[in-house]
Amino acid sequence: MGEEARTAQGRRIIVVGGGTAGCIVAARLSEDARAEVMVLEAGVDYPTLDETPAGVLDAKYVPMRGHAPEVDPKHDWGLTIEMAGTTIVVPQAKLIGGGSAINGAIALRGASADYREWAEAGNPEWDFEAVSDTFRRLESDTAEDAVNHGDAGPFPITRATDDELAPLQRAFLEAAQSVGAQPVADFNAPDVEGVGRVPQARVGGTRVSTALSYLNPVRDRPNLEVRAEAEVARVLFDGDRAYGVELLDGSVLEADEVILSAGAIATPAILQRSGVGPRALLESHGIEVVADLPVGENLADHCCVPLLAPPVADAWRPSDFSLQTAWRYSTDVQPGTLDAQLTMFSYLDARTNDEGGRGMAGSANDGIANVAGVGCVINKPRSVGRVAIRSSAPGVMPAVDPDYLSAEVDMAVMKQIVRDGWRVVTASPLAEMLGTPIGVDERIIADDAALERFITDTVASGYHFTGTAKMADREHGGVVDQHGNVYGVSNLRVVDASILPTIPAANPMLAIVMAAEHIMAAEHVSAA
Repeated sequence: MGEEARTAQGRRIIVVGGGTAGCIVAARLSEDARAEVMVLEAGVDYPTLDETPAGVLDAKYVPMRGHAPEVDPKHDWGLTIEMAGTTIVVPQAKLIGGGSAINGAIALRGASADYREWAEAGNPEWDFEAVSDTFRRLESDTAEDAVNHGDAGPFPITRATDDELAPLQRAFLEAAQSVGAQPVADFNAPDVEGVGRVPQARVGGTRVSTALSYLNPVRDRPNLEVRAEAEVARVLFDGDRAYGVELLDGSVLEADEVILSAGAIATPAILQRSGVGPRALLESHGIEVVADLPVGENLADHCCVPLLAPPVADAWRPSDFSLQTAWRYSTDVQPGTLDAQLTMFSYLDARTNDEGGRGMAGSANDGIANVAGVGCVINKPRSVGRVAIRSSAPGVMPAVDPDYLSAEVDMAVMKQIVRDGWRVVTASPLAEMLGTPIGVDERIIADDAALERFITDTVASGYHFTGTAKMADREHGGVVDQHGNVYGVSNLRVVDASILPTIPAANPMLAIVMAAEHIMAAEHVSAA
């Protein structure tokens, strides 16, 4: 797409998906009064703070399957994946604000090496220095560090105060330090390793999504429309020019530009149904090929092995936050990569998993109301999977295969992380606040073969899917260029988790916020 299209002058733009990125894209594009911006959100819309359900706002719980005592099924696509004969529950947000509306609110930047990887993939405008400027510009961080942080952006970031810190979270900090972790005050300072309180996108006890922080404040703009419960089936093309979208009900909406912000699962599925994707896959479903691109490949996720136990009496209170602390470090297998993270969960609830499904809380834990423990997470997995449509028909969930632990190095990394996690959960004072660990003991931890079986039997999704419309040059497997333009077609962009070339060494929400801001800032420069 040329410069004329990027100015948005007098143009109608459809943003498919009102999620973490889509809310930002819509808010920024509609700053230009000459652009007409329509957001199509497949899920429900909550236009004001007062209309937003308490469960979405309450930052103490993560309102996802397997995390909270109650979840609203209409906020979730209901995705599951099959692995080694087991059904794994994978919450995927289906509401305005997307994942930022129902996640753990963790707002981490990742490692400087992440953005060097991005730049080396053919994205010179995305090096660490450039994205650091964008991070500072978007955030309103309570950290007292004017060099590394901004304090005037739309996206609030804070850390647990002493008064807010839950007893189990405090015990985790002490236990991790007792086994060698160094205390960290700010995980978003460049490349720090250690244990500390995670930065979170919240104000007090309220989770702040990009819907609340970006979209809602500008909803009264006359050139901005949000249409909820409007699921897109496909992008429509005239030759190689995108001219609109078809909705699930068969209706057609035309536009001068379409921007896909539907997330790392839905975006590749929409592209593939539209004729943009791997030729063999499209032809197998009778879809005319518009552009032969590796859409759906390069799927990455932070897989997690949970070390769980029921908390002892009075260790957990309903007023406690579920997520507040983590130990982030580099394993001996991949030094200097920040490839490991131990995340402390004060509360998980397998009863809200799908029946028979396995998630972060494990499977149904023999009637135990809630569990606590440590999520052992590979921050820099080398295994990648794929997303592929099962049918040309819209409304059919695609096949999702993350191919966890298929790279040999990932199993080696995970074994070290789980062993480190075991040292923490069995160290004082955390050990005294937890009951008997579920499904694992010292014998399993000590035996390589037994540990590998335990990992394979318990590994779960981190719900952090990225990379399925890779931002890279063509020789590096790119689907979009560094401005989000889809190769081989015009008037079509992708701006969401799909474009991240490699998964950052951190919960990816803040990187997705940054990516949307980064692309929109470049657009404003080109339009000036």
